[in-house]
Amino acid sequence: MSSDLTQLVIEGITTEGDVFRPSDWIERLLDSLAHYGQDRRAGERRPYRGPERRRGQQAFLQAQFCDGRKCLVVDLRLRDTNPAAYRFLLEFIQNNHLRMHETGRERSATAESP
Repeated sequence: MSSDLTQLVIEGITTEGDVFRPSDWIERLLDSLAHYGQDRRAGERRPYRGPERRRGQQAFLQAQFCDGRKCLVVDLRLRDTNPAAYRFLLEFIQNNHLRMHETGRERSATAESP
């Protein structure tokens, strides 16, 4: 993969062209991903406790409108910082037959929340 590809854009459209349901799929997915990360029970250092865990994931995930559609934009650094969460995302995309593409940061996307 080229180093200029820095984002994964998950569209709210299936590969068959249907709008993905439920309409709050991004919020549900973000809630699920909030549970991925270092095990809070392991070791003395607990970098991801409570709300900090969710904020850590949200740094890599952003709900946006791209070309008038709800999308989830994923910073590809997530792949290295939290491989389990990244695998979960890829499985979610595959299982739900969602359209996705990788892109660089220069792609314009409206930073509005859906």
